[in-house]
Amino acid sequence: MTRPDRGPAGAVDVVLPPPTSPRFLRDFLASQAVPGCDDLSGGTHRRPVVVDGWVRTVTVDWDRLTPAGLPVRVEPGAGDALEPVLRRVRRWLGEGTESSAADRALAADPALAADVRSWPLIRLPGSPDGFETAVLTVLGQQVSLAAARTFAGRLVRHYGTPTVGGLGVFPPAHRIAAADPARLQQDVGITTRRAATVRALAGAVLDGLALDAPAGAGGPGPGQDAARLRHRLLALPGIGPWTAGSITLRVLGDPDVFLPQDLVLRRALGVTGTAAAAEISAAWSPWRSYAVMRLWARAAFPDSAGTAGVG
Repeated sequence: MTRPDRGPAGAVDVVLPPPTSPRFLRDFLASQAVPGCDDLSGGTHRRPVVVDGWVRTVTVDWDRLTPAGLPVRVEPGAGDALEPVLRRVRRWLGEGTESSAADRALAADPALAADVRSWPLIRLPGSPDGFETAVLTVLGQQVSLAAARTFAGRLVRHYGTPTVGGLGVFPPAHRIAAADPARLQQDVGITTRRAATVRALAGAVLDGLALDAPAGAGGPGPGQDAARLRHRLLALPGIGPWTAGSITLRVLGDPDVFLPQDLVLRRALGVTGTAAAAEISAAWSPWRSYAVMRLWARAAFPDSAGTAGVG
């Protein structure tokens, strides 16, 4: 990372290491964008990032990506939260999760060799906020991603906090946990069971469930055990293996997650049953998360293959 420069009106401009497969990363993060919280206009991705209660608006300027780096602007805000915000942004962008060992292992399988060539050194996209990512995952159970984003946008509209830049901050766990269950269900437009799961997740966070990766460039670290997190998530009502696995992949950067319940992945593999998908994926361990990202890319973002830029 280059030394930060002061931009207009106290904003800070930095240049982060460029991803090797940038179009996939941009498209994947855009696919997770929450209406009212994320703004994707003008070739950029702008959103608020909250660390220790302080809010800073961050803009990733994909249109200005060069081999030298990816420009990121952090708007001024209260508190001295610049470095923690940049650490969060680097995790969100999956910085440091590229793995040549994963590429070599997966390229040895004819089922994935072409995908490794199309998306070399693919990153594991992280999370700008662990609780937000977990809630979006719950809202995405058995519905399309577009529907899940719509539900999440309603959460922001009814329970979020507006920022100076016009975007909303995703509601924190304590606000969701305190919401009236019937009102939450009505405001978001979800089922009684789904609303109960979201509130149970919020309550677990208030009880100490950690949904943020440790400081650093991604991947599980001390005090952040993916198996333990998965176990705690599975104990919550309405959370099954697909949800728990998706959360550990995005929030902790667990490199060895496979989701045999995922219909998109099964279709990409040409199988219909979860057992068959799990059996195929066993050979990819301990790099199954990198296979997941490439299979999703093949199905959802085929135009991102083999592109050095994002324009």
